[in-house]
Amino acid sequence: MESTRTILIVEDDVINRVALCRFLSKQGYVVHPTKDGDEALEIYAKNKFDLIIMDLVMPGIDGAETARKMRFISNSTDGDYPPIIIVTAVDHRAQNLEKIFRAGVDRVVQKPIEHAQLLECIDELLLPQKRN
Repeated sequence: MESTRTILIVEDDVINRVALCRFLSKQGYVVHPTKDGDEALEIYAKNKFDLIIMDLVMPGIDGAETARKMRFISNSTDGDYPPIIIVTAVDHRAQNLEKIFRAGVDRVVQKPIEHAQLLECIDELLLPQKRN
């Protein structure tokens, strides 16, 4: 039996956070909701996750900066880090995408989130881990 996958959710909007957590829980994932980048970094430093789904625009540090800091934490410990999906309603201009991907983000999903697209991204990112 395969172990349950854990997902760290980083979303400042409470309605979006609750909706995303409910949806992913119904898909069989264990979700850990956080309200901003600072809280996410604190939890991330103490736990292992299979995947991170994070809003781009948040109060305090944004999703790209939070992702960059998560990669630094991982490289300072065991070098193993989970894939990161950024969700955003912000326009995907080339300079924005470059900043996001340089921070270590694996995928970008546009808001409003289409569940089928999100599940496809999750499957693509977690599939390599299933082979181990």
